[in-house]
Amino acid sequence: MEKGFMRYFIFSIIFVFLLDSSIYAQFGKREKTLQSKVNKFSLSSFSHASNIDSLEVVIFLEIPYSILQFVKKKNHYSAYYQASIFAKDINGMQISQSVWRDSIVVVDYLNTKSWTLNRKHFSSFNISKIGEFEIFGELQDLDTRKKGVKREKLKYQFEDNTSALVSSIFLLDLEGEWGFKNGKIPTHGKVVKELGQGVELNITGFVKSSPYDIEVLLTNGTVNDSLIFDSTYQNSEGFFNEYFFIKSISLNALKNDFSIFLRQDKKTFQKNISFSKFKTGISSYITNIDLALKQMKYIIDDDHHGKSKRRLKKDKENHFYALWKKMDPTPSTEHNELMEEYYRRVSYSNENFDGWKDGWETDRGMIYILFGPPDQVERTNPSMANSTLYQVWSYYKINKQFVFKDQNGFGDFRLESPMNGFGLR
Repeated sequence: MEKGFMRYFIFSIIFVFLLDSSIYAQFGKREKTLQSKVNKFSLSSFSHASNIDSLEVVIFLEIPYSILQFVKKKNHYSAYYQASIFAKDINGMQISQSVWRDSIVVVDYLNTKSWTLNRKHFSSFNISKIGEFEIFGELQDLDTRKKGVKREKLKYQFEDNTSALVSSIFLLDLEGEWGFKNGKIPTHGKVVKELGQGVELNITGFVKSSPYDIEVLLTNGTVNDSLIFDSTYQNSEGFFNEYFFIKSISLNALKNDFSIFLRQDKKTFQKNISFSKFKTGISSYITNIDLALKQMKYIIDDDHHGKSKRRLKKDKENHFYALWKKMDPTPSTEHNELMEEYYRRVSYSNENFDGWKDGWETDRGMIYILFGPPDQVERTNPSMANSTLYQVWSYYKINKQFVFKDQNGFGDFRLESPMNGFGLR
């Protein structure tokens, strides 16, 4: 009883923090020290077989409006930027470059703060199916002069005269030309909001001249390894691009796992890919209900946590909804602000406190998830005679301090003492 009450008490503290606008201001200040706002654009690559000995790589750079500085004009707001995408081979030789210098104009001020409204640019180039490459994306805000840079390494090992699957690609409907079929834009299938009639799956790879089979199995909350596609093909080109349409009704779970098989000459090749769908009432940071339930261990008692583990897969999503519905600060609305904030903190912990385990499971992750960003962080100087590193997090509103000690010198910070009076240890 006491343990459950104490966790409820901690949870109420989270809610107080959530409603305090000053804490949001502190969030922004601390996160900017870790990552410049303009660096929060996304860089994504998609590869498919384009010839018997080559691949086409399509790279997307997506710019949320909120990361740019908008300047008020007479009756609108404008942001100016320069974006570029380029690629190099393993020797540093540049093999592709595209540069855009453009502006975004909006009338509604709220649109300048939007993370969903965005500007997309893409570039494509052909490379050998064997080799290592590196792609770069750069974005500069021409008003603030701040610049963000991202990079991604690509490695391909598709031998000649050998059958192989290249990573499959989901394609969504979007008017325009996006490097694939006209009116289709590629996606990695992470928390997709609008499906329309469904999604197209591009299955691509390299094959010999003999017949080959392609099978697709689907596993989600209602089916397990259900065969949804099976067909036989044959061509003499040495590569293939097949397209299979999946109706939105088939993607009825939050997470849908696909197993794709290529069978040729008595050999089987397999690739796995997942498609997660945005669902009203579930945080945009969640792509896996099983994991999201585990991550609730700091705010639900052991009895509820044990029951969550034992539930059947098809029941877990409903159980998850029910748990958060009880804690929804605005139950009359579809959006659960508390859930969104909780998993935003989980995501932040994974990005910043990982070590021997996922960031959310570390001691610093636990404290951050429960209490948010500290008002002050004190760090020991590693050059001092005592080489042990400490961090002291201070929370003035609740009059608490948490001391973390680096156990082994590799960033494995542990709480020095139990959270006395909070019933978590």
